[in-house]
Amino acid sequence: MPIQEPSPLGAERQKALPAPTLALNLMADEFDALNASSGPQIAYRDLFCPHMDLPRALRNWSEARGVQLRSLRKITHERGGRSQKVLFGLHDGYAVESVLIRRHDGHTACISSQVGCAFACQFCASGQAGLKRNLSAGEIVEQVVQLGPKVNRIVFMGIGEPLNNYEQVMKAIRILRDRRGMNFPTTGITLSTIGIPKALAQLREEHLAINLTISLHATTQEVRDRLIPGSRKHDINEVIARASSWAERHNRIVTFVYLVLPGINDTLADAKRLAGLMNKRRARVNLMRWNPVDGIALDRTGDRSLGLFREVLDRAGVPVVVRDTQGRDISAACGQLWLRDLRGIPVEKRGATKKAA
Repeated sequence: MPIQEPSPLGAERQKALPAPTLALNLMADEFDALNASSGPQIAYRDLFCPHMDLPRALRNWSEARGVQLRSLRKITHERGGRSQKVLFGLHDGYAVESVLIRRHDGHTACISSQVGCAFACQFCASGQAGLKRNLSAGEIVEQVVQLGPKVNRIVFMGIGEPLNNYEQVMKAIRILRDRRGMNFPTTGITLSTIGIPKALAQLREEHLAINLTISLHATTQEVRDRLIPGSRKHDINEVIARASSWAERHNRIVTFVYLVLPGINDTLADAKRLAGLMNKRRARVNLMRWNPVDGIALDRTGDRSLGLFREVLDRAGVPVVVRDTQGRDISAACGQLWLRDLRGIPVEKRGATKKAA
């Protein structure tokens, strides 16, 4: 686990506050061992009750066993056209944002996996303050529970890099899919990552039928290093190869997301290189426009440029779609989620924090 930086919350943050023992952090076998002791008895599925007013039997069980049922506190709740953004307060003074997106056939929960992010993508708000800590499996699962029972898809596209919190993210997925609990289908879970080669190799061996999305955003190492400084040690060709190996192993298609940025990665040469990188792979490409973030000086690509880029991929036989994300009206679209504190104020950028110190 990466080294945690000092909290920007100063005296307001409780010093070295230990993480509470969360019921939603329990795998089924761990629950069975705890539930076997004397006292009130409940079923594993009871832990995932979506109601704010939890049943008395559940509360009695938690009190008897010294286990905390919920640890996330809803601080703010913003509604947009088809999206809702929720700010969840954590026990240590930080707060992370999650998004609920309404679709015609259900709801998608866009959830966070870390408090901040270490990779500092130049187009994204989430990594502006650096990485503070990993979320526990229970904190990840609780976001889904609190976003409500209508959720039938989960995307790890909130704050943080899921593969940089590998063990807890995998545990959360296993808790979510357990038939005795939420029984969430893994085919409805998408893990979005910049692509950490060692973690992708490990993911290849997992028996989980999830969906995989790689945030690529470049066709050369030089440009990718510029856009994703934290990925400098990750060779772009190895990232693509590892993701493709996962796709072959699980007989699935991997999605490569490419954020088209004017003057950076939108040339005809880029389009041709991307087509070559995708050649003969179990892959499709999602082309995206940038969602503006305060303090970041980038431009959104125009329709003509995006159309020409797509045309090159089409002609090369690469499956490609143009995707516009939901939630821009409430700053809840891809790349727009900020790490905040319990007051709802964005945590300062890493450089600003050091300068102030």
